[in-house]
Amino acid sequence: MKWMEPFLFYIFNNKKYNDVSLLNPEAVKNILIVRNNKRIGNMYFLIPFVKEIRKKYPDAHITLILKYEWQREVFLGMGIDEFVFSHFSARAAFKFISSIIKTRRKKFDLIFQPYSSVEDTLICSMLSARNKIAPFHKRRNFVFTHTFKKRDKLKHAALSRLYLISELGFECKNVSHFLELTDKELVTGLLDRQDVYAGNELCIAYFRGARGTKRLSDLQWREILSKIEHDLEQKIKWIEILSPDITSPLNDDSLYYYNSNMRILSSFLKNVDIFISCDTGPLHLADASNCRCLGLYNKTDPEVFGVLNELSHNVQIEDIDNLDFRQFL
Repeated sequence: MKWMEPFLFYIFNNKKYNDVSLLNPEAVKNILIVRNNKRIGNMYFLIPFVKEIRKKYPDAHITLILKYEWQREVFLGMGIDEFVFSHFSARAAFKFISSIIKTRRKKFDLIFQPYSSVEDTLICSMLSARNKIAPFHKRRNFVFTHTFKKRDKLKHAALSRLYLISELGFECKNVSHFLELTDKELVTGLLDRQDVYAGNELCIAYFRGARGTKRLSDLQWREILSKIEHDLEQKIKWIEILSPDITSPLNDDSLYYYNSNMRILSSFLKNVDIFISCDTGPLHLADASNCRCLGLYNKTDPEVFGVLNELSHNVQIEDIDNLDFRQFL
């Protein structure tokens, strides 16, 4: 029903304060970033964009629209002045309408929609701003004052939307995709790691969960762990990361760790030597923690969804037999 999409945006389109001229950076006092998406990995992919906006507009008041309250944890310490939670769904229609009405009362200088989607575009169409910035999309362009076609070659989901900032005349250098953990969180993660294992053997954590066909079987996991032990020819202390979906460890004698607080889990992973996971939220959490990661890919493209840490490695499952773990270390 794509043909209905423009009509939906026309109904709500708010152009009252639109300015067809791009504002000078000095004139920008109030910024809104819209990312109405609930997937964990996508939250971590938004970090570089949020950090760059903060750097480019150091004195602006920045508001970030997310879908749910738990997502705020990802962006703490990054200079976000205000969070708004859309609760965009039919089930939570009252919360969504209330949130939009409250946000609609404000006039923003800039609204950024880094990733194009129907939900994000609908939210942007309802709100007031002098400039509305988004990627070029032929069915959605009329909602925004300025849309830009991608001209660089960056494919990764965490970096591919930085071109919107470049199109405004800025240069994006030394881009960071790391979380900003507090000293207390760093200490807590270290102490948790020592509680689980305080020895000096090589400490490798892994997570077996993943969504749909990205998930590997227990047999595949046993083969991977066995290959690592064979390649490295040294004692390894394995720690399995558990979750609501993975409630018991792969091996009965394995150490394990569980924490529903993503920031403390992030701090814990900073203190292991390697983290191994398929392309799923905890992998990108570990990558954002500056943990050395081995990302396992069987359905998705590592060029788009791979880990970014220079010490990490992305590998297709069919190529794992050719990976020498001694070289990886």
